[in-house]
Amino acid sequence: MKADGTDLPNSDDTRATADMAWRSVSNLTAGMLLYGGLGWLIGRKVGHQSAFMATGLVLGIVLALYLTYVRVSNMDRDLTNDRRNEQQ
Repeated sequence: MKADGTDLPNSDDTRATADMAWRSVSNLTAGMLLYGGLGWLIGRKVGHQSAFMATGLVLGIVLALYLTYVRVSNMDRDLTNDRRNEQQ
C-alpha cells in the first residue's frame, strides 16, 4: 500500500537498473578473464608469465570499469531527458 503523494518506481526504471547491475558484473568478469587470459598466453610465449597476467587483469578491470561508467552516464542522461520531455 502506498502513502498519498508518493510514487512507486516505474517498472521500466527498476528493470533498467537491474540490467545495468548484471551488465556491470558481467563486464568485470569478462574483462578479467579475457585480458588476464591474454596476459597469461603472452607471458607463456615471452616469459614473465605472472607479470603479464597481472598486467592483463588490471587492464581488464580498468577497461570494464570505464565501460560501466560510460554506460551509466548515458543511462542517467537518457532518464533525465525523458523526464524533462514528460514535464513539457
